[in-house]
Amino acid sequence: MDANEYIWTASRNSNFLDEFVAGGRLLLGIICKFIYGSLCTTIADLKWIRLISLVGCVLFSIQVFSFLLKLKMKTYESAIFSFLILTIPSFSVYYGWSATSEIPFLLNINFLAGLLLIKSFEKKKNRYLYYLASLLLVIISLCIYQAAVMVFLIPFIFSSVMTKNFPIKKVISLLIFISISFSIYFIIFKLSLYWYNVEPSKRTSLNLIELPLKVIIFYLREMRIPLSGSGFLIGPILFLIIGVFCFSGFIYSFFQNRNKIPQPFFFISCLILVLPLTYLPNLLSAQKFVCSRTIAPTAIATLFYQFFFLRQLSLKSKVLKKMSLGLVLTLIILSSINLNYYKAKIHNKEYKAIKTAFNKVPIGNTKKIILIKPKHLFLKENKFYKRESADEFAEISSTRDWVPIPLFNQISKERIDSLGLEKNDFPTNNNIEVYELGEEYNGDNSIIINLIDVLKNEFSK
Repeated sequence: MDANEYIWTASRNSNFLDEFVAGGRLLLGIICKFIYGSLCTTIADLKWIRLISLVGCVLFSIQVFSFLLKLKMKTYESAIFSFLILTIPSFSVYYGWSATSEIPFLLNINFLAGLLLIKSFEKKKNRYLYYLASLLLVIISLCIYQAAVMVFLIPFIFSSVMTKNFPIKKVISLLIFISISFSIYFIIFKLSLYWYNVEPSKRTSLNLIELPLKVIIFYLREMRIPLSGSGFLIGPILFLIIGVFCFSGFIYSFFQNRNKIPQPFFFISCLILVLPLTYLPNLLSAQKFVCSRTIAPTAIATLFYQFFFLRQLSLKSKVLKKMSLGLVLTLIILSSINLNYYKAKIHNKEYKAIKTAFNKVPIGNTKKIILIKPKHLFLKENKFYKRESADEFAEISSTRDWVPIPLFNQISKERIDSLGLEKNDFPTNNNIEVYELGEEYNGDNSIIINLIDVLKNEFSK
């Protein structure tokens, strides 16, 4: 989707950064301008961006593994959980969607910020340096992609669960840290809008009055993806029940042992209330769109709760241990299906079919080109796939208004380059218009490419 647009527009649109500035992501715009304007010159080059994203995900898993070992979790348990993180739907998006390649590295940076913040709370020497370093990393990350920032809370969640303690002083310190970092970021955001003379996008508007209601809705709506895990597309009801059972079991286990925990009710409340805090940038935003790529911090915390409960069950009997390992293996298999069947296979088919259709336009064409694009949920409505999720799984990219024209231009450019022709042999500045099926258009003396028929034919094979 976004990458198909960026690779064409990053080096050609003088206002390329405006969209990012409007969304409070100036640094992301600069990064994308470099990646898609300089590093990637062909659509095939995007594979290297996805590879880099994969490396970032693996590095994050290793960082989590190392931290869990320091918390005295057994090596094989730390290894299983760290690998399970890579199966979360959020990470499947990062592997397959080039335009999200920055998020894994932000997860690494903010996990590190959390570790530095822990040191600033626990050590007397250089505590202010640790605090400032953590603050700087979080603010920089907020200027890139806000949703990934709250991963800095994950080390606190891990250590609190393992030690069975979440002191009030630490909670207050975290809330102060969040307030400071978000306030500084908000000032930077407003200054960038003024500097670039850009109006803010609607999703950046704040409505603090609705925040309590959005927190309640968060538990009823957004939490469905983290609780279901890799089974959110295949057997969503079954895996939601399993996920809720494991999550509830985790909370109940602490309630059951409340006599061994200092301030048990405060501690248990923190375990529950920290989850919407991991999703805070999205709750503060006016945007209500739910997707896997923005909920990774919450998904990691939820998975840890569920894993911790299964870990406790496994200690009680060998049968429960085998059942837990069987569930782990199932989640890994489902994650593979999510990535390959619901994502990679779809985009591979779509790209090949559309490229073939676009390359049939004669060299030197001067006619107007009309593209008939499919509607949202094309695959589901045509019964090629039973389920979809947001714009990430079982979705094609050409349903978006901003995709077909840049994609046509990019494919045409690559065709010219492969044939060794001059750029003006195929004028990509042709008058190209995009319509949905049923919309009126003047097709006289035009080349009409019906992407709906093209894709139906491809996905019917």
